[in-house]
Amino acid sequence: MLSLKNVDSYYGESRVIENLSFEVEKGKIVGLIGRNGFGKSTTLKSIMGIVKTPKGEIIFDGENIIKKPVYERVKLGIGYVPQGRDIFPQMTVEENIELGLQPKGGKGKVPDYIYDLFPILPKFAKRKGGDLSGGQQQQLAIARALAAEPKILILDEPTEGIQPSIIQDIGAAIQKINEWKGITVLLVEQYLDFVLENTNKLYVMEKGEIIYANETKLADKDEVQRLMTE
Repeated sequence: MLSLKNVDSYYGESRVIENLSFEVEKGKIVGLIGRNGFGKSTTLKSIMGIVKTPKGEIIFDGENIIKKPVYERVKLGIGYVPQGRDIFPQMTVEENIELGLQPKGGKGKVPDYIYDLFPILPKFAKRKGGDLSGGQQQQLAIARALAAEPKILILDEPTEGIQPSIIQDIGAAIQKINEWKGITVLLVEQYLDFVLENTNKLYVMEKGEIIYANETKLADKDEVQRLMTE
């Protein structure tokens, strides 16, 4: 469904990623893990077209999208929840979710299953997004990304700053998104146990390179932990 082939990525004049190649199979939940500052978030921003990618190919559904602007990538079916969530604090929960319909021209309705995933959101529909807890904001951000019914959902640090009970809820929601709707998921995460519990495949990144890849069920936790801490 999604593959990167020999991609270089830059912040300004600084190359952060060089010759990166990996793939995300359709219908899988894939984790991209590694220490801070080693290119994971830049990888997601590269897929979305937010940073410069002058070299390589980003293939989505058989099409090279590396030269397409962000909004066209979203229209093709890529949903994205950035690190920090980026909800609009002065808008209501309902308004934030409805913004997710923009890739469809603002038309249509928010899919009902989203409220089954996150039952807290309809209860808080008229509350301002900025009044929600961090965990509730994360659920809101995921709901907004799902409103346009993407083919793939990309999540950057979905457990960051969230209490343990909500982390479990988010893990369960990711699995339901995948099971109920067949949506492929790619997530960047620091919390190794979360990745081991909620993915089918994992990659470890170091200094902009993939240094380990395996099916999650076959991964040796101690080895992965070592790679993340060396």
